[in-house]
Amino acid sequence: MKWSKRSLTIFWVLHSWHGILKSTLLRRENIMKLTSMDTIKNLKWALRKQIKARIAKLSHDTLLKQSILAAKTISDLPEFKNAKTVGLYMNLPSGELPTDEIVKTCFNFDKKVYLPRVTAISRFNDTKRFEKQKSILHFLSIDNLSEARSLPERGRYKIREPEFKSDDSGSVVNDLLQNNEKLDILFVPGMAFSSGCERLGHGAGYYDDFIKRYNEKYHEKPLLIGLGLKEQLLTKENGEVLHMEEHDELLDNVVIVDTVYSRR
Repeated sequence: MKWSKRSLTIFWVLHSWHGILKSTLLRRENIMKLTSMDTIKNLKWALRKQIKARIAKLSHDTLLKQSILAAKTISDLPEFKNAKTVGLYMNLPSGELPTDEIVKTCFNFDKKVYLPRVTAISRFNDTKRFEKQKSILHFLSIDNLSEARSLPERGRYKIREPEFKSDDSGSVVNDLLQNNEKLDILFVPGMAFSSGCERLGHGAGYYDDFIKRYNEKYHEKPLLIGLGLKEQLLTKENGEVLHMEEHDELLDNVVIVDTVYSRR
């Protein structure tokens, strides 16, 4: 079949327009994705601000009472009773469920406890997951409740963090991943939680990053349990919706004081 010059010209014009149209649609799709991501980030920021204001109204006694109830709820969980190693965290100086009572419960039940320390990514030549990443979480074991209570505050958030412990050769002996140890449970903090076990973090992405690193190393995750105050549970009745992004990790359970929500 022979093509006339006119037919060839029409073909190439249509072909070119198809390419231009396809490229335009792809650009528009990418712009819409970026716009959607920006919208979600703005919604998350607004929700953090809303929850923070709600928690700020709580008295110290209210926080302690909720903490004691949460520790009792955790101690009754079958998964906790069967666990040997637990990842926990020391709470922020304000605006968060106090965790001292939960740490105490862990040691009372003879659990091996690991706490996070924000560590410069250059210290152990950890792999960056994104270009501007400067620090990650290293979970370090502690020996007892007294050690937990005497930990120094570090960083801009003033969180009590554990020390790296080394043997005579200088090798770190209490780092979870460096020593190829696993967690049975990882308790995860957050700004807000849903009954469907969705979590809104503080925005730094430390826990999402650690969970992904753990999963890459062991091809599994520990049981992920969120811990929160009653005021941190989002309700549809109040029109509160948590918009998740692709990198956000879903939890297995959420403990809100005396209530346990499960995704399974």
